[in-house]
Parts: sequence; structure tokens; C-alpha cells
Amino acid sequence: AVVSTQSTGDNLDIDIIYPLLQLGGSNSGVFYKTLSDSVSNNLNLSKNALFLLQNIDLWCLKADWEHWSELFDKIANLPDISASDLTITQELFNKTCRAISTDITGNVSTTMLSDCKKLLSLLNVCETLLDCCVAVYRGGSDSVCDIVFALLQRVCRSSWYTPNQRDIDRFISQMERLCEEKQMQRVPWQIIDPIISAMKLSTVDTENLVLLLTRIRKNTTLSSPHRENIVIRRNRKVNVNQDERKFIYKFKHPGTGPCQQSGECGFLIRYHRENLTWDLVKDVNYYADTGVHHHDVISARDMCQYWVVTVALPDGTKLDTITPIGWWWWWWRHWLPGSKKHGYKGIYVVYNVSDYMVAK
Repeated sequence: AVVSTQSTGDNLDIDIIYPLLQLGGSNSGVFYKTLSDSVSNNLNLSKNALFLLQNIDLWCLKADWEHWSELFDKIANLPDISASDLTITQELFNKTCRAISTDITGNVSTTMLSDCKKLLSLLNVCETLLDCCVAVYRGGSDSVCDIVFALLQRVCRSSWYTPNQRDIDRFISQMERLCEEKQMQRVPWQIIDPIISAMKLSTVDTENLVLLLTRIRKNTTLSSPHRENIVIRRNRKVNVNQDERKFIYKFKHPGTGPCQQSGECGFLIRYHRENLTWDLVKDVNYYADTGVHHHDVISARDMCQYWVVTVALPDGTKLDTITPIGWWWWWWRHWLPGSKKHGYKGIYVVYNVSDYMVAK
């Protein structure tokens, strides 16, 4: 059936909207114009618009997520939106982000590790510390590691904005609350420590940035210490085709227990060039001929994949720098003027095993 939404204005009775949802709810694009017009023509969120949002099949928003994400953003900025409606729509937004972060392409079950397009969107909106907090609140990131690199690339490079002590205090407090509410991935010391060390060698003014990163590092809600993490070097890479690669890691998780399967315990991370995404693969068929097998205890939420690039400073000193995969910007080119890339040391995953530690 063809569903028309031209009559679904704010005066339309919910008893009429519901049958339309029954017909068109699995093709949620038919309701986008209705909701967009309603939001554009009102100062608050109408009852019918909220009802539509609560009953649309959120999984179907994935096909046109860029437009739906903008719509959620417009709703959050309605002048007279009530606190309860804002809370409901934010929960719907977060639920949708979680739903589409687990992708099924063909028969390969994956869990999102990194999405370059999403990271670029984060950078586009983060120009102040407050912007970073707002971006996290709106679902722009679920990792403190992302925020650290947003600080390096955008916030603390700004020619017009320098965070002061009050800004930093407020930022740490807000990020603590957001991390607890959203159960965000903490930044591992294995990533933030080398960055702080590099900043201290910089000839650029990095005093406030070092202070900010050190505050993050010392906060147990925002960062995870060395003893909670295991560093795993990528074993090898397999080119599946022009657009797809397998990154193979060998790793026996402490929660695995005795294993009788053939091959070694480990996991695969798939890079999809067209989508610019990195996914943890769970489909057992995808592991054929790799020499490793997967256990369900492995979780993308507990890992961060990153490059180690060795740079040569102007005085000849060699320094290892860290950049998470998905960030196509070498921060050291700005913060370490005159330095040059000396070589790639490797690709690694730092895996948090704190949930399986006997004593913390």
C-alpha cells in the first residue's frame, strides 16, 4: 500500500496515525517530511510528532540516518520543548544510535568499532569544550578516546578559543556525568600517556592542553589504567577484495576459560573502504582459513584500535605517537613542528579486561 503523509498534520487524531504506522512503519522515510514540517512550524514538539517518533521502526532510519540525525538535532533545539519531551527524544536518539551501530551486511555479523564519517561529524561540531559535551549528549560519540583527539585536532588548536581553568573544571564534571550515564568507553592510559609525553616536548604552547589531558588521565571515570588493559599487536592483514580487509588478532580473553577449538583464540576486525568503517566480526564463517576463532566474550566496547607511528623530531630524537584508526590526521604535525614521519611501527588493539580482573 502507498502511504500518504500529506494529511498527517498536528491536528490528525492518533487513531488515524496508528493504522498508517501499521502500513508504513517499516518504511520510515514516508514519515520524515511530516515530522520535519511539524518541527519547522512549531516552537515545541507536538503530541502527534512525539507519537510518530515513539512508534516508527527505528532500524529503518539507518538508510537515511544523516537526515534523521539532523531532525533529532532540530528537535533538541526547539525553543519551547518540554524537559520530558527532550528526555524522551534523546533516549530515542541514543536507542537508534545503538541499533544501527550493530550492522548486518550480507551474512557477516559485525559490531562497530570505528566509523570515520561519524568521527568527522564530531570534529565539525567541536570547537569548544562545551561543544564536546553537547556532541556526546546527542550521541556524537561513545568514547572518551574520540573526545581526546577532538581536543587535539579542533578545540585546542583554535586561534580564538583557549580553555581556562573554569572551562576545564566544568568540562571534566560534565564528562564524568555523561560517561556514567552513557557507559562510555574510557580512554586507556596506553593511548593518553604517549600523547601527554609528546605534548611536553612541543615547542608550541601546550600548557593548557597538557593540564586538560592530565586531568582526564587522573580521572578514573574517564580513563583506564595500564593494569586494566592488554595491548595486542595485529598479527596480519588479509585483502578480501578492493574494498574490504581483514585484520587478524590473536588473543585469549581471560574470560574464555579452557578452549578445545582448533586454531588460536582471537578476533577479526573488518575494514570496509566504501563505508569507512571498522567492525569486530562475530560470524564464525568469516573466520575460515584465518587460523583464529572467535569467542562471544570478545566485545567491541572493550577495545580501541590504533596506529603507532614513529616520528623524527628536528633534533633527531625518535618518538612513538598514537592515533586511533579512523582519524586520518596526524596530530603531531601541528603539535611537534618540524617533525617527520620515520615509519609505521604497527597497528594495535588495547583491550580492557577490568570486568574479569580478580582484584582491582
